[in-house]
Amino acid sequence: MNNRVKGSIFFFLLAGLAVSAMVFHLPATGQERLIAKKTNLRTNALLFLPKTTLLAAGDSLTQGTRDATNNRYHLQNAYLQRVASKLSLVLPLKFNQAWLDVNGTRLNPLTVPSNLGLDGEDIFSVEGYEYYKRAGSSSNYISSDYLCDRLQPYLFTDLHDKVLYPINLLAGKPVSQIDALIWHLNNRSGPAIVIFWVGNNDAALSTLGLGGKNPQYLPIPFDQVKDRLKPAVSYLLNFGRNLGLIAFEPFTPETIERNLTEVSDFNNQLNRLVTRINLNRSGVKYFFLTYPYYQQVGYLMGKDDLEFYLTGKRGYAVPETFDGRISLLTFFCLYELAREGLFERINSVLQNSSLVMTADEAMIIQDRIDAFNIAVKSLNGRPNVRLIDTGARLNELFDSGLQVNSYTLKRNWGRGSSFSLDGVHPGHTVHTHIANIILGEINSALGLNAPLWDLASVLPSDPYFDFDGDGWVAGPDLPASGRTKILYLFKDYQEGVSGPAVIDNMNPEDVWSLISDALLEEILGIPLIRVEAERIGIVQLKK
Repeated sequence: MNNRVKGSIFFFLLAGLAVSAMVFHLPATGQERLIAKKTNLRTNALLFLPKTTLLAAGDSLTQGTRDATNNRYHLQNAYLQRVASKLSLVLPLKFNQAWLDVNGTRLNPLTVPSNLGLDGEDIFSVEGYEYYKRAGSSSNYISSDYLCDRLQPYLFTDLHDKVLYPINLLAGKPVSQIDALIWHLNNRSGPAIVIFWVGNNDAALSTLGLGGKNPQYLPIPFDQVKDRLKPAVSYLLNFGRNLGLIAFEPFTPETIERNLTEVSDFNNQLNRLVTRINLNRSGVKYFFLTYPYYQQVGYLMGKDDLEFYLTGKRGYAVPETFDGRISLLTFFCLYELAREGLFERINSVLQNSSLVMTADEAMIIQDRIDAFNIAVKSLNGRPNVRLIDTGARLNELFDSGLQVNSYTLKRNWGRGSSFSLDGVHPGHTVHTHIANIILGEINSALGLNAPLWDLASVLPSDPYFDFDGDGWVAGPDLPASGRTKILYLFKDYQEGVSGPAVIDNMNPEDVWSLISDALLEEILGIPLIRVEAERIGIVQLKK
């Protein structure tokens, strides 16, 4: 049976259902009949339109990361899935996610994904390159870590394999995120919408004080907590520091500069990607998104945050002279030190300039983001390009808050209700706000009328909203590993009733044991530390 015959049968089935509805239902009012007629006309029209493929290239925001994890629950509540859900009401849409379970296993490996976003990608890694500055090398180089290159799902070794497979098989070669996007564009059977939001991570590591290579940065006050960690983990951290594999000084002008992409490098790479994508393709509309000020995310905690948590809950007096912001991981360590009454150690941390981001250092990052945005905005007006100034819209949220009915969501971690527990990635409500920004621009550019989301209907089920105002949020009911184990220490013990977090109901030994295990997971990816861990028997030898 050919497609035309199938289509005719389907059409007559629909017609039969419509006749049945008229026969067996009470007569509708004139207005109801008009609405029904318009709905039927729209539905029938959609049946015969070619499917539009929704494609996205991006980083963790596009993949849907929350709490330093990726899984189906987070993706379903992220901006891109919400954009797709509303567009599908006005367009015959082709859109697929690479669904992962809570253990990070790909659930649908044979489905060809069109959300190509990958956690951690920068303007270079989307094309398979390691950026030389952040890698501590003399030049960029291709890294297999940024390619999908496995032939079978049971061979997957990293997130690129899990997300981009099986596009590498269809392309007949290992593929980066950009390779996968180009494959889609070359092999589509109808129009396409491309959302391109790559570049946030060209400023991210300088803000987070986390990641990088040679050394890998860990923004924790190691010298003040090393005797609280498990001895073997403390030994490995110190071992890595002595070899220059790990560093605990994330916020110095030199470190911040090392982790920022050079403006000229960013501009050249963006132009290279745009050339490869080819903006002149017929039937494709490209939406390029700008970047918010990364250094304003809830992950960085200022004096008002420390007074709320350390003073208000633990009785520690924050020094009047303190004027900076610390990383969330540093704050977590300080909270436990405060629970144990080790206030002098906290004083030592807050006086350590390499663990505190100053206003001048934050401005270095902001200026660089401004330069990146100038490069992206220069694409506006090119054929088939539409600029979406998400950066400015999210900066507005950081500055004045997002009003949802009687609630105001602000940038502060936890009590601000804008971010997930990792302080970087938005919660459900802000992700939906981003979806509305994008939907509005797509509607305008393509003459569509896709409905926007009602944020007031999303907020009640947002696990990252602080309903009881105690500074803690419930978070999702999911298992944790790695850094997420630390984040989950600070989940609300009983959301809806002002009171303690999980950590407040644990003894210190269990807290530091859990933190030790999470830090160990973080550093075992460094080859020399892995070898040393195997030598001293912390982990088993690789077979």
